Amino acid sequence: MRILLVYPTKLGDDGKPVKYKKAFLPPLSLAIASGLTPSYHEVMVVNDLAEEIDYSIHYDLVGITSMTSQIERAYQIAHRFRSKGARVIMGGIHATILPQEVKQHADSVIIGEIEDIWEEILCDFENNNYKELYQGPSFPDLQKLVIPRFDSFNMKIYPKPIGYRLPIMPIFTTRGCPYACDFCSVSKYFGRTYRVKPIANVLKEIDAISAQYYFFVDDNIAGNIDYSRELFKALIPKKIRWLSQISTTVLKNPDLIDLAAKAGCDCLLMGIESINKESLQSIHKGFNKPEQYGELFARLRKAGIIPYASIIFGFDHDTLEQFRYTLEFLMKHKVGLATFTILTPLPGTKLFERLKDEGRLLHQNWSMYDLNHIVHQPKNLTVKELYDSFWKTFQEFYSLKNITKRIFYNLTISSKPLMGFFEDLFYQLFYRKVVNTYEHPFSGGFGRLN
Repeated sequence: MRILLVYPTKLGDDGKPVKYKKAFLPPLSLAIASGLTPSYHEVMVVNDLAEEIDYSIHYDLVGITSMTSQIERAYQIAHRFRSKGARVIMGGIHATILPQEVKQHADSVIIGEIEDIWEEILCDFENNNYKELYQGPSFPDLQKLVIPRFDSFNMKIYPKPIGYRLPIMPIFTTRGCPYACDFCSVSKYFGRTYRVKPIANVLKEIDAISAQYYFFVDDNIAGNIDYSRELFKALIPKKIRWLSQISTTVLKNPDLIDLAAKAGCDCLLMGIESINKESLQSIHKGFNKPEQYGELFARLRKAGIIPYASIIFGFDHDTLEQFRYTLEFLMKHKVGLATFTILTPLPGTKLFERLKDEGRLLHQNWSMYDLNHIVHQPKNLTVKELYDSFWKTFQEFYSLKNITKRIFYNLTISSKPLMGFFEDLFYQLFYRKVVNTYEHPFSGGFGRLN
């Protein structure tokens, strides 16, 4: 079969697809699907963020993966292909949470992960005997070696670090999360236990991809302490650079921070979410301890790792003072990078159900469920107060004055000061540019075209 795999962009406030000159990362889910596809099939991959889709080409099967904020654009793409006689299968987290909605726009829907069912799906479509819904009997155990294939990707649309042959490449080592934070849908999609990929397979993937810089997309790279300890030791001889996400609970095992640094880690993103204990308790993330954040940031910096904080605004306990307190806190503790988001009740989460029951959802325009639009009625703030304070704080964090401070104290912990300076300067100024235009830095690409 001739197969097209699509990673859709989202629709902007004007209802048009948002396009960029460059996309951040090659989508790992499509590389995995490509790697699982037998070689006698022809596979093409299109990243809709920075590429145009050629609807004139006939495909036997079009596969589309989508998060909630991308789903309306995914529906547009699906309808266009189906009108030309192509069969469309859709998967991803939104399809997993709302399969009955999604199947109105596709021939078939995948619920959950694909590793154990993709071969069956391809066989069924080859024989024109496919099902409306596909779901594996359980979560894949990750023991099978799957080498993601990027040979069908247009790698020119992804920026490369200075002097590197490839862009930052995505890879994962674990899936799942034992926590059940009210705003997060990770445990709903990947399960409540940590599943680990054999370290030998991780190393084989790194050898096969042969990049110098990786983004480990794990939701918590140190979730399984013993596994992470062995993984970091195994990565040391590879002499790669990498960044990832980590829980604040790593402070219970600080040796992991030093090991991660020795293994090539130079930046870790942490969902600290809030410095307000009441807000953390309200979303069942009380394991985050604001009184320990300063120590955590200091330990990361001492190891040579840039602390990258992720903050959410819009909790029921947030007041106007919360924005100023947060900004002062981040600057005081020399947080190297930060991203801010607006509390968003994603479908499938406890937060969504609670706010829906309370009549506080403003609408269900999924394109606006992108973490920087307000889609619920705040409790102690007006919608305008939350919106204005959110962007003012974002813009002030990336003011020239604060950028200058951060570049200096990020430079003091860098193992490669010259390269570190230029990379840090690029990202700090990029963040400044986009937030000043009221666009989120995590929107998906560099150089918005519309």
